[in-house]
Formats: sequence, structure tokens, C-alpha cells
Amino acid sequence: MKTNTYPKTGKNPTIANSDPARPNIGVCFSGGGSRAMTCAWGQLLGLKELNLINRARYISSVSGGTWASSVYSYLPEGVTDKDLLGTYYPPARLSLETQADHLDITQLTPHSLGQAPAGISIDTLVAQGVIFLLFNKRQDHKWLWADLVASFILEPYKLRDEGENSWSSSKYFSLSHGYARDYFPQGAPKPDDFFFVRQGRPFVIMNNNLMEPVKITDSKEFNIVQLPNQVTPVAGGVQGQTPDKTITGGGSVESYGYGSTLIQKSSESSPVAVTISQPYSLIDIVSTSSAFFAETIAQWILEDLQDSDRRKSLIQRVEKKITPAHKKDLLAKAETDLSQDIEKILEKELEKLAAKGISFLGDIVPSYNYWPISPLSTNREIQFTDGGTLENTGILGILSQTDTGSADQEPLYLVVFDNPDVPLEIKTDKQSKTKHIIAATQAAPLFGIDFDTQDGTYKVFTPAQQDPTNTAFKAESLVKVFNNDGVAGDTPFDGLVKGLYAASCGALPGSQPDETLVNTSAPFYEMTITTVANPLANISPGRTIHILYIQNAKILNWQNQITDQTLASEINKGQNDEKDPLGPFKNFPYYSTFFKIGLAPKESNALSQMWAWTMLADESPLKKQLQSFFDNASA
Repeated sequence: MKTNTYPKTGKNPTIANSDPARPNIGVCFSGGGSRAMTCAWGQLLGLKELNLINRARYISSVSGGTWASSVYSYLPEGVTDKDLLGTYYPPARLSLETQADHLDITQLTPHSLGQAPAGISIDTLVAQGVIFLLFNKRQDHKWLWADLVASFILEPYKLRDEGENSWSSSKYFSLSHGYARDYFPQGAPKPDDFFFVRQGRPFVIMNNNLMEPVKITDSKEFNIVQLPNQVTPVAGGVQGQTPDKTITGGGSVESYGYGSTLIQKSSESSPVAVTISQPYSLIDIVSTSSAFFAETIAQWILEDLQDSDRRKSLIQRVEKKITPAHKKDLLAKAETDLSQDIEKILEKELEKLAAKGISFLGDIVPSYNYWPISPLSTNREIQFTDGGTLENTGILGILSQTDTGSADQEPLYLVVFDNPDVPLEIKTDKQSKTKHIIAATQAAPLFGIDFDTQDGTYKVFTPAQQDPTNTAFKAESLVKVFNNDGVAGDTPFDGLVKGLYAASCGALPGSQPDETLVNTSAPFYEMTITTVANPLANISPGRTIHILYIQNAKILNWQNQITDQTLASEINKGQNDEKDPLGPFKNFPYYSTFFKIGLAPKESNALSQMWAWTMLADESPLKKQLQSFFDNASA
């Protein structure tokens, strides 16, 4: 089979195939599991209702943000945007029961973006994971997380198209029929074998990372260097290189050729000859973009297997989910009486899994064949990890993908939706009485900053933290892309932290915030900064970047307008009850990435509607700021 390659010294496939008629605006959706997906749901609804999303040229997403962006970008034509995003309702019209002119937030429409979080409780994921382990004939457990993503994130929106195995798809993905017709080389897969981007959508960039072990000096231990990788509808690949140049990128390969095996020496002269064992699908990019969950799910499975009481409950959940074909396989495994019931057979099989322990899972980190774009290219199996474990906002990926290397690059405008579970707040040091704002923690590494979320202090990464051979190494220390020069307390990053806090207090830019009003308004801050050189992501220095940074936080101006007293009480209890980590609205809107991976319809509806309100209500300052930002980018 033939596939196109795109050396980074040649035509940039992202710029060339995105819509040049649109202003140079990108929208970033951060990682954070179901919380991030749900925030993005409301944020997409707000952008749609303001007619702004159709003016953006790019979307860049990580992890849970990719769950939302992939579904939104590839939404089948038979499903409308209203089916997916729903309708905005002011907080006074939200209810826990059906009534006229209100949104019953306990309900979800069949194609709502809330369907995915509603289907992935911890118990459900563990049961489905056990089914995968029991019936995965290849015993290749690195596909565990891919199987779960296929089942719970993509299947509800008909973006799975199951292939030879449950974790694979029979379909690749690309930009459009027209693109496939005009640019695919002879011998490429047929257009019917693809999912194509919904017409009119921004050009989507989905982020993950390659992992490279680096031996620590005078130690038997290894650090892991993460190399940013992006996959778009057109191409996937690494633009930069690891510090020791063990892994180099050099460009990208047509999206359907990603993960393929190169069968020639040079990959620079396009097209190149490859073999493909299974389609590189939406399952692959969406699961690796959120692969941080893989080991956690495996640990949850092991805990349920090894606890006798929890194993009994697990058996019941598994029995409810298995298919007739699964039951036939189980009966074939029975060592004695074939008439014994399925529950007893399951009990024996799960006892076997429990006895083998975590070693049975082997290496569950997903891996793919990788080859760089270079004159002498070699195939190599490399492990991939969640894009958010290195850089969780999506900013790094869009900078890398739109960098031309020229000295006079077009300025880029970025609307960044950072949806963390770390509360925006002030913490006071007990001894010094110094106050520290906790905000923009996920953006800190992009400014070369090591942020301590426990006490709100931050400092520049040290040389030891930036050295992969040192025990103090931190992978995120290598992602600095923004110039952060300035006196202490007055750097661009300081401005971002203070600006988000001031906006949260409802203060106008430049005015002193009233601390008693923190968390009343949506935190946002607009800034203009320049890039510095970053070889890890192949980013050039001196490019002007305009950012409107928006952070997930408690927004009391919305919450206090809820008139359904039961709903208001439940949200308030969830925010203040420290006992039950899985309780309704626990830590709203900072739902835990892990403990609240599953969200009840009322939990996801409330969070998405909160974000839609911040962008659509006339009283919310963010609405005007967003419109102004897009207008400035279009000028």
C-alpha cells in the first residue's frame, strides 16, 4: 500500500488543508476525563449559539477534551448539532423533574454528549474490562483501554465500526471525500473505508505522546521522556525530537498510514510503501490521547478480582453484560459438567485471573509501530501515553502543527478552555501569612514554571528538573514555549494567574479584586505573548500568540440563580460534603478525573449548562470578551 508523507521542511499539511477563509483562530479543549468532556460540551454549545465555532480555523484537544472534539468533528450526518449539544437554558429553568419550559437535567437525549460520561461508571468500566480479559483470544492486553474507549466514547455516536477485534475498527479517518479523491495516492484505501470530518467543522488536532526511557545516571532506574505527537484528519506525526535525539520526528504521514510498517529505507520522498495490519482509527487516536486511564482501570480490575465480596458483585455485573457468544465460550472452558450455570463458571474464571494478579495484564500501555520522516528511516515499536501527561491544555500541539519555521509567521489567536479539577482559590501560608493564588496550573509548564498546587507557590524549573538523566527530572519541564521574562511578580505568567483570579472576583481589568467575591464570575484573561524555541515540539521563536484563557471554576453568579431548591441543595451539598467521593455533584464543578469518571445525567447537564451560561448570558462578562476576541482576530 502507498501513503503520503509530509517532511517538516515541505508543505505544512495542517495549514494547507484547514480553511484559509477563516481567521487564524484555534480553540483548545484541555484534558480531564468526563469533567473535561462535559465542560467542552457546554463550551461548544456556547460557541455554536454565538456563531463563533464556525469562525475558528482549528480545534486542538487533549484526553477528555479529545473525547468531545472527536465526536463533534466526526459527527455522522444523520445527527444534528442540536441532537449532540442540546439547547441552552438559564439556571432558573433547570429542574430535577419534567415541567413546562424547563430542562429536566435528569434526562439525556439519545445522541447527547452527556451519554458518554453517563455510561462509564467505575463499576461499568471494570465489568467491561473483565469481559475483555476473559474473551480476548490474542491475550494482548495493551488494547484494554482502546476497547473501553470504543465501547463507551465512540459507539454511542456510531463512530466505532467494529473491526476484526473489539478494540479495532474497520474504518480509517480523514478530512473529506474530496480530499481523498484529490490527494490519496494510487492503492490507498477506498473512501467507503473512512469516517470523514463533518462539513464546516474546524480542522481538528488530537494530541498524544511517545515515550522514551532514559537511564538515570548511576542508577538502574529510568526516567520517561515524552515526545509530543499530533494526529489530524490529514496526517499524524512527531515534529520535534527527544533531547538525546533517540527519537526524531521530521514530519508526518497520511492519517491512514499512521502506525503502519515502512517497507523502504527513505520516507522523505512521497508516497512511500507500507504495510498495514489494522486500520489506524478514531479508536486509536482517541484512546491514546486519554491513555492515562489505562493503568488506573487495570488497578481497579485487580482490586475487584482479589476482594472476595467485590468479586461476587463483579460476577453479577459481568453476567448481565456478556453475550450469547460469550456464554458459549464460557461453557467450552468448563472443565467438568457443562450443565453448570454461568455464574459458577465465571466465578472459577475470575478466581484464576485474581490468582495471576497484575502480571496477567502484562504491559497495558498502548504501543504502535513508529517510523520517522527521514532519509534513513527504521521501524520501531513505541509506547504511547496520554497527551495530558505532558501538556494538558492543547496549546503545545496547535503551536507545533501550525509552525512554519519562518521569521514572520502569522500571529495565532487561541481560545483556551482549561478544565481542571484543581479549585481556583487563594491559600495563605500559616507562618508568613503570604497569600498565593492557585490558578492556571496546567499552563505553568508552557512558561517554564513548576507550580505547586498544594500551596500555590511556583518557581522556574531547575536545570536538574530539565535533565532526563537526573533523578529530579520532570517531563513537563521540557515544554516551555512562551517568553516569561520580567521582574518577579510581574511576568506574563504572573499576569495570567492574577488576571484569572480578578475575573473570578468580577473585577475589571486593572482594578483590585474583592476577595470576598471570588468564584462569582467566570475566570478569563486575555494576553499577548511570544514564543521561544522548543526543540521537543519543533516550535520556532518570536511568533506572536494572542490568548483568551478561560478556566473551569465555581461560578456563583450562575449557581445562585437556580430556583429548583432541591437541585441547589444537592449541588451545595456536593461542594461541601467531604465524606463521599462518589456522591452526587461531588466537588462540582471540579469533578474528580478518576472518582467521577462516570457522571449522572444531572451532573453533566448542570456542568454543561453552567458553561453555556458563562458564554451566552448578557450579564456574564465572558460573552462580550469572546465576541471581541474573535472580531479582533478577523480584523
